[in-house]
Amino acid sequence: MTIDYNPFDPAVVDDHLSTLAKLRHETPVSEVVPGVFYLARHHDIIDVCRAPSTFEQGRFIPLDIDTRTDDQLNLGETNPPQHTRVRKILASTMSPPKVRALEPAVRKVCAEIVDRFADRGHADMIADLGVPLPGAVIGPLTGLPPEYHGLFRRYSDDYMARTDPDPAVVAAAAQRVDEFDAAARELIRERFASSDRPKDLLTDLVESVDDEGNHLSEDKILVHLTKDMIVGGTETTTHLIGNLFYNLCNTPGAYERVRDDRSLVPIAVEETLRISGPVQILFRVPNADVTIRETAVPAGSVVALGYASANRDEDVFADPDTFSLDRGDDLRHKHFGFGFGIHLCVGAALARLEAVAALDAVLDRIPSMRLADGYCYERVQFFMMRGPTRVDVVF
Repeated sequence: MTIDYNPFDPAVVDDHLSTLAKLRHETPVSEVVPGVFYLARHHDIIDVCRAPSTFEQGRFIPLDIDTRTDDQLNLGETNPPQHTRVRKILASTMSPPKVRALEPAVRKVCAEIVDRFADRGHADMIADLGVPLPGAVIGPLTGLPPEYHGLFRRYSDDYMARTDPDPAVVAAAAQRVDEFDAAARELIRERFASSDRPKDLLTDLVESVDDEGNHLSEDKILVHLTKDMIVGGTETTTHLIGNLFYNLCNTPGAYERVRDDRSLVPIAVEETLRISGPVQILFRVPNADVTIRETAVPAGSVVALGYASANRDEDVFADPDTFSLDRGDDLRHKHFGFGFGIHLCVGAALARLEAVAALDAVLDRIPSMRLADGYCYERVQFFMMRGPTRVDVVF
């Protein structure tokens, strides 16, 4: 049986829950488009992620994979040993101990942002909170000057615009990305030439050497600084915050319940990562012919990890289409909100802190909140992501 589902079509993924359920039950491994095999079940994705030597990391967006050198691939597009070296650098910046040390500063930033709109009576939780927060938090970590931090969201949007159907939009966005990258390259060169380097991510990247004493190339430093840290640390956190407040306001009694029992704040974040995680799909490429659930998957084809489906797998989550605050403390170890295995999101601890601190700050100032009359969830037009373009609330 063949089920019509194209995970790359925004029109399809906007309303796809019933289709994903059919895939899980009827064709859990399905060649949804030629050469792309979609995995719909939780267990199958676990198995693939546990075999990185066979299922190598796939490209995020296949459009330009042939035009980029190895030095221009994101962390999430590389495999060991290249992946291991750079991940260690990025992880050192966002390790759990370092994130814990950042908590007072992150909570202070959240409180300051919420203070700007708490007395207004209405807000767009994307524009007013989801957009300014990530740049304010990760900006100081990158090593880029403060005047760059406010540009992070624009840069992320422009980078994601590569898939826009309008060529004029793509061209304008690409020009802005190139301009930002050119300025960042100058900063990288200055840091290489400096003998008095501040301690930050840029310095860590500049000073990194492999076993043979080789430094990372300028291209490699640029891509990890901009695509991994800025885009990766901005886009997904914005969507997480938007989905979090949408879920709380769209589920009767949920906002009030979390307000009255702050121990539920982390649960609300984890449940949002499960039911509407920002990243809906990622890819692997088998380096040999494999069989998954009796389906032959040729070497070199694309295996699509269907996080959107697996996070609603009935074998793992009871009543999976319901946003629930009663799933227990082990929820964070079951969902794919940050991926799984060696490619687990390197910024997971920081993103969790930002979401928890943001919700706490809002609850401190706003005791009651609901979706604005007439509000309708409109999803960002990028097939890999799930996030609202805005979340209009009143209080």
